[in-house]
Amino acid sequence: MRLSELLQRRAVDIPKLVRDRVRQLGVEEIRSRVSRVLRGLDDVVLDVLSGLMIGRPVVLVGTVGLGKTTLAETIAEILALGEPPYVTVACHSHMTAVDLTGDIDIAVVLQAGFDHPLSYIPGPLVLAHGTVLIMDELNRLNPYAQAALLQAIQEHYIYVRGYRIRADFALIGTANPSEYEGVYDLSEALADRLKFVEVKTPDVDLLKSILLWKAKEAVGDLGAEIPPKLAEILAKFAQAAEKAGYPQSVRSLSYALADATAQAWAQRRDPTLRDLKRALLANTPYGPEDKKAVVELFDRAIHGAG
Repeated sequence: MRLSELLQRRAVDIPKLVRDRVRQLGVEEIRSRVSRVLRGLDDVVLDVLSGLMIGRPVVLVGTVGLGKTTLAETIAEILALGEPPYVTVACHSHMTAVDLTGDIDIAVVLQAGFDHPLSYIPGPLVLAHGTVLIMDELNRLNPYAQAALLQAIQEHYIYVRGYRIRADFALIGTANPSEYEGVYDLSEALADRLKFVEVKTPDVDLLKSILLWKAKEAVGDLGAEIPPKLAEILAKFAQAAEKAGYPQSVRSLSYALADATAQAWAQRRDPTLRDLKRALLANTPYGPEDKKAVVELFDRAIHGAG
């Protein structure tokens, strides 16, 4: 991208683009397309769409493994506001404001001039102009990077060494709960400009169906049967674990179910509860104390299902 072209950018009415696309497809069609990838999130999808239609950046909040990033990417692909349909940022604590805005390479400028294609390397806030910006684990941004994002959201411009570049985008972020390690509190000014949408762990019946669905996808063409009873036990375990303060990743649970099934298939037998317990501990990063508590909760789930 040449700097002279970026400086001449025109404003893009992102909320209108979203409204037109939602009007064209219909909310039910969008929900239907999302459900082919993730189930049980109809209300969340509506919350995201309503926020984007009024120009409100949306942040999906929930424990790991619930499909927040996948949901953000799926909605962005369905809306298809630009090409590409979305730009993704994997946020981390060492990310700087320049990582988000991009910067001018003085060495290239001195040799080839400001308008050389490599004089300015744009960051994601610039690249996302006219489309969706997905910021994964948004609350891992340090205060300096948060300030750069706030400026783009508030003014629709980013500033690079005195140059002002237009930046209009629909923002969908994801965030882990505040008690997780490595997260920052969002500044009051930034938080005030965001809509927070909670993604909750599904209820037992829905979680059971999701686990069976995802596990079948994972085992692929092995031809192995996944006992519904094992999925039910995992779902009940997840519900009990969340109440006990050990929230579970739906991703890890589904892979545990698939792993137990694959191991049993390799030995030409049906998967057992013992297989499932071993796979659960192997597919989830528990500490020593957590493992003890998780095993107790799992054993209770077995008793309750049985």
